[in-house]
Parts: sequence; structure tokens; C-alpha cells
Amino acid sequence: MEISERAARLHRESIVIDGHTDILLPVVGGVTTLTEPFPQTEQERWTRIAEHYRAPEMANVPYKLDAMALLTAPAGQNELPLLEAGGITAQCVAIFMPEEHLDHALETALEMTAALHRAVDANPERCLLATSVADIRRAKAEGKVAYILTFEGAEPVGRRIDLWDIFARLGLRMATLTHSRRNLLADGTQQDINTGGLTTLGKQAVRRCGELGIVIDVAHISDQGFWDIIELADGPILCSHTSVLQPSPGYRRPWDEVNPTYGMTKVEAIAKTGGLVGVVFWNQPDAQALVDELDAIIEQAGAEHAGLGSDFYGFAMAPRDLQHAGQFPVITEMMVRRGYDDATIRNVLGENYLRIFEQIWKS
Repeated sequence: MEISERAARLHRESIVIDGHTDILLPVVGGVTTLTEPFPQTEQERWTRIAEHYRAPEMANVPYKLDAMALLTAPAGQNELPLLEAGGITAQCVAIFMPEEHLDHALETALEMTAALHRAVDANPERCLLATSVADIRRAKAEGKVAYILTFEGAEPVGRRIDLWDIFARLGLRMATLTHSRRNLLADGTQQDINTGGLTTLGKQAVRRCGELGIVIDVAHISDQGFWDIIELADGPILCSHTSVLQPSPGYRRPWDEVNPTYGMTKVEAIAKTGGLVGVVFWNQPDAQALVDELDAIIEQAGAEHAGLGSDFYGFAMAPRDLQHAGQFPVITEMMVRRGYDDATIRNVLGENYLRIFEQIWKS
């Protein structure tokens, strides 16, 4: 897609924040690195392997992943050269546990954290670990990429509340309590399963995150868990990556459905805390569909409550005109074509995330 002069300028000048990636998973798996390009030869090799790979059944989720995505996750979509090419100022990198890592979740989480720290230490001229808003602004001023460490599911912490303190010291600044499965803190969004909300331990975790300056992310949590967090929140919460226009039956109630108890939609509830809803790229047909999602969020809650959370996870499920992080300017171009003003575009690209981080982070 051709990028207009206005879109190129806006993208170049803006702080651009991507709210979610699982790139640490293929990094610790030895598939790719965080900071070097994913070679075409490796892409071809894994494609050949995928042709003979029997994908395991995925229980309680409303989607299927192709064999290549299961083997390589977002390898080739989120490495540092692509972030640099896409003008991304900061990216939230998640500690996520597939089923096969659940019996050693803490060890895997520490391995992922160590991989991130090693990459940053080895490339100080190109990237940094952001634990403060000042770090993100410094990255922008110096032409670097800031990495933000996050949890996608709190299985590494389990029932040990004090481990939140340790991960905060290691750089953790945002967290979901669950992925799609149930854990000790809460229910995730299991498909066609009667789900509950936060456990007592989950409520303790939310309070401790607030004390530590860790942003609560409600992506992948059950509907009851969502409203439990809304009740506990004393500052902005966010949903880093979701689709508001394509809810899956049995997975999550529609984002525009008014909850009879609270008298508002989930988008409105997040906005009331001062938070945002990040549009997921995964399983979107194209950039135009992404902007349709932004339209829906902005219509419900205003331009101060929309953001981006790519969640690239294989090329087959990426938008056809937005296959990797290097193509992020396509989003800015689509927003320009849709008629958004400069302030709205800057908010969506990153200023909304930055406002939330300024309110929650302690450093």
C-alpha cells in the first residue's frame, strides 16, 4: 500500500506502541532471535516441517492455528529489524505459557525474561527495557525500540503473591491474569464452559499489581472476571488485544452488549476507568477491517480509549496487507483515509497507552 506524505509524517513523529506480541515464545524455543532478522531459509525450512506436522487438538478455544503458527508462532513477524522498519516506539512482549510448559511455568517465564534482558544488554544502541514512561520517551528521542515486559496469564506466579514483586523488579509492567484456560487466580474465556470470576487469590493479585504499578490487562479473562476487575480497579485498566466486532459465540459476550447489572458495555466500563481497548490484528482480513474496529471503539467510548495490540501469530491469520510489524504505517495510512484527525491518530498509535502508563507505573 502506498503511504501518503501526511501518514508517513504522522507515523514518523508519533509514539507508536504495540500492546501485545508472543515473540518470546519462539525465542526461547530456539526458532528465532529477538533482535536479528528471521532468515528466509529458516522460513522455508519450517514450512517444509509444517507440511508433516500433526497439530494437536486445542481444547476450549474458538479458533484453530495452522501447523506453521503452532511451530513458529510470530517468528518472522516481530523481530527488532521489523519493529525498526515499522516505526514502532515500544512493544509489549508477553510471557505466555503453552500447555506443554505449564508444569514448569516459573522456569519458562524466567527463561523468557532472561532472553529479553540479554537481548537488550547486547544491543543498547538499538533497544532498551522500558520500566518508566521516561524510558519510552527516551527510546523515541534516540531512535530506539522500547520493550515492555508483560504477562499473558499468571501461571508463573501461581499462588505465590510475593512473586509479583520479583517480576516487577525484573521489569514486569502489565499483566493479564489468565489466557483462555482456568488457573488459580481466575477463569479464562473457555469456549462453551460455564466460567466464574476471580478467586480470592486473584483479587489479592489485582490489589498487589496496583501497589506495584503493574497495569491490569483484561484480555482473555471470563466475562465475570472482567466485571470483578472493574469493581476492584482504582485506576485505568486495558484490554491489550481483542476484536469488538467479531465476538465468538460461547467465548466472550459481545463488546457492545449492555451488562444489566452495571448498565454499560465492557468498552464503556474500560473507558470509565480511563483505560483503552486494543484492536487485535490476528484473524482480521485487512487493515480496513482494523479501522472498522477502531471506529466501533471510538463510537462507544471516544478516541482516548482505543489502541493497537497486534498479536501476530503466523502469516496465515495476519491481515493480507499487514503481515508483520514492518508494515505498521499501513494502519496510519488507513486512518488518514478514513478521515481521522491528527490528534486521534496519535492517540490510537500510542498516546493512549502512554497516558495509562503514566498513571499506573510507579517509576
